[in-house]
Amino acid sequence: MNISATLVVNLVLIWVLIATSLAYFLGKTRVKSLKAMVILHFFLAFIPPLSMICLAILGSKKETDA
Repeated sequence: MNISATLVVNLVLIWVLIATSLAYFLGKTRVKSLKAMVILHFFLAFIPPLSMICLAILGSKKETDA
């Protein structure tokens, strides 16, 4: 079975959009520098295992008061 490169690229780009938006919504209440965290997660999202680890860490953080 052959997997076309177009399908793989489309799946990665869809993952980047989903993971970055999840990081944004999780990070709104959990980090102080939201902009830096979203930019970092955007680049990490191109490597899905790193992105999932980052989302797990972000999800387990306590909410900040700011």
